[in-house]
Amino acid sequence: MIFKSLHENLVKKKINKSLELLNNQTRIKPNPIKTIGCIIDPMFPVEVSNFIKLVHRIGLKEKDLKLITFQENDNGFNIFSNMNITPKSISYSGNLKGKDSLEFISYDYDLLINFFKSNNVLTLLSSKVNAKFRVGFSSVDSRLNDLIFSEKIKKFKEFDSELIKYLRIIK
Repeated sequence: MIFKSLHENLVKKKINKSLELLNNQTRIKPNPIKTIGCIIDPMFPVEVSNFIKLVHRIGLKEKDLKLITFQENDNGFNIFSNMNITPKSISYSGNLKGKDSLEFISYDYDLLINFFKSNNVLTLLSSKVNAKFRVGFSSVDSRLNDLIFSEKIKKFKEFDSELIKYLRIIK
């Protein structure tokens, strides 16, 4: 119990340090957007096809999209994505160590979609990603995202249309 609490505190310190670095960066929306990364918590009722349709609406191809999803444990096969992150993907000291998470952060993205609510594992992952512009929900630390959507959005279709609308407005 003490070790778990210590581990959680170390992870929170890593997150805060990464978020401070993010906060000090100047980020602008690239025009045009050429690559998209998505960090997804499958607790949201959403399917891969929704993200593929979103990418097509932005004017990109499926190959321009990278997805990584959260799994509470690594015992099962995740049909949502071929890249997964679990709590075991974080070392005791709070560093990313999973193969999939390290691969995901090795790419540069024009747009990163943080499709999750409060989750320390996903927040740490997102804070380590090199992205020019970030979108997500209000339930996570505001330093993580440039464009923040209300948690009141319950359906992916609403998220999709609002994201497209704001991406067109923001130059």
